[in-house]
Amino acid sequence: MMPRFLISILIIILYPGLALSGTLKGKITYSAEVKLPKSFKTGKFKKACGPEVPNEKMLVNDKKLENVVVSVEGKNLGGTPGKYTFDQKNCRYVPHVMAMMKDSELKIHSSDPINHNLHTYSFDNDPVNIMFLPNQDDYEQEFEEPEIIKVECDLHWWMTAWIIVTDNSFFDISGQEGTFEIPNLPPGKYTINAWHEILGSKSQTVQVGEGVTEINFDFSDVTPQISKK
Repeated sequence: MMPRFLISILIIILYPGLALSGTLKGKITYSAEVKLPKSFKTGKFKKACGPEVPNEKMLVNDKKLENVVVSVEGKNLGGTPGKYTFDQKNCRYVPHVMAMMKDSELKIHSSDPINHNLHTYSFDNDPVNIMFLPNQDDYEQEFEEPEIIKVECDLHWWMTAWIIVTDNSFFDISGQEGTFEIPNLPPGKYTINAWHEILGSKSQTVQVGEGVTEINFDFSDVTPQISKK
């Protein structure tokens, strides 16, 4: 009878999709007291946008921190670029924070009945600076380099968002429960980066094996710098 370890090696060679991998998951928290930012008043744009637009810069619910991008840094990590959609809806960017692997394609849409001028502040990728009129065709662009990109509307000062372009496909964004999960990660030692638009970045080193590896981040030692804009 063939030894078990030889069978495992043979399976990996013949069926690489079944190669051993692990799942990285955890929770992002902000356990300190925080005064959450107020909604934005839209002023003269209230007829099209509504009187207020939610401020999504700091979303904390019962110490659970939302919109934190968790990414894996390490050798021999790849993945497949994808296609993503970014909308201008109700005078907000949807989603407020998004992540994608380099060489992915972004389709930018506008669902609003008013003009927007979308402007990306990027340095390693080609910037976007385009006026969207009601019912205009979608605009598509590929982001080729890892970078943290801020998005603004030149016509509506409160409209901001973030696009995080990663080096590989191993990333996730914390949701309302503050949780994230990154599956199919090859076993190895990695640096795990957690980024928030106001609180900045935190990093940890972790050894990932088969099965589930848990890692948590608490940003409570960082004082959020929340301004009116």
